[in-house]
Amino acid sequence: MKRGAETGEGCHPGEGYLKSWLYRFAGIFVSVFFVYLAVRQVDLSESLRALGTVRPGWLVAGTLVYLSSFPVRALRWRLILRVQRVLPLGELMAAVFVGYMANNVLPARAGEVYRAHFLGRRAGISRSGVAASIVVERTFDGLMLVCVILFVFVAFPTEDYLGGAALGTGLIFLALAAGILLYSLKADRSHRAIERGLERLPRALRKRLVGRLGSFLQGIRGISTARELLEAGGYTVLVWVLDASAVALVVASFGVTLPPIGYVLVFALVALSTTLPSGPGFVGPFQYAFVLSLGSFAVSRETALAVSVVAQISLLGSVTLIGLALLWREQLRAKGR
Repeated sequence: MKRGAETGEGCHPGEGYLKSWLYRFAGIFVSVFFVYLAVRQVDLSESLRALGTVRPGWLVAGTLVYLSSFPVRALRWRLILRVQRVLPLGELMAAVFVGYMANNVLPARAGEVYRAHFLGRRAGISRSGVAASIVVERTFDGLMLVCVILFVFVAFPTEDYLGGAALGTGLIFLALAAGILLYSLKADRSHRAIERGLERLPRALRKRLVGRLGSFLQGIRGISTARELLEAGGYTVLVWVLDASAVALVVASFGVTLPPIGYVLVFALVALSTTLPSGPGFVGPFQYAFVLSLGSFAVSRETALAVSVVAQISLLGSVTLIGLALLWREQLRAKGR
């Protein structure tokens, strides 16, 4: 009993299960709702016909371009994690692939939590510190998303593509970035304020929090100089350019030609769709993002739906297969020890 009280394990299991179930249900509900929006008034037989027009060469090129962004993600993550430990690039790439695989098969982006657990166990470092590095990483992606959203607002001032979801997402990422920047610049003062707050907590709870919080705060400080900020920003821009190019190649594989601003709109909505707490593989929001954005350029809903399915299978599916293979290899190694 004492151990359970100290670690928090075994306390209120029914409550934890209920929260987990509600979280999953909310994600599935979001997916079902957006699937309805995407497929209503769609002739599914026409969508199947559109699938037959795919040009495999363009599709393979899009998949390879998308996969090429993962070494860049690993380089950025290594930069952020360097304050905790310098890790081999291959080890980080494995964790990135496994984490993205988990994002694709688990609801509500639970793969981020699994990525922290996977690398923490594999590299023997604090999971709290790894989780903090992922928060920093996602903040860079969030700021890039804010820039893309602002561009869409300027380029399409009369259209309401993004609405309140974009505004809310943008504010969240801006608040995260401001908090991380403030903490990095005022670390000593922030530590003193945190320590004063911890002193007011019961001793048992304070003891449990101190270690994890210390590791988390160390991870938050992964980017602390202007040079590191520019380097991480450069990696982020490159990742987003590669991702956008991959989506554009998938669209082009259907013989659909858009103006440059059209590809930006498609990618902006697709990127925003992956931030929603949906079901596995972002099913629903992913489809609706293509239907909504391509529809603005007179692409039929049937073709847009077909494009979304192919993008999901080729881009997300390829990462899922690689992640599953790496996870299987890791489990074989663990059994052989």
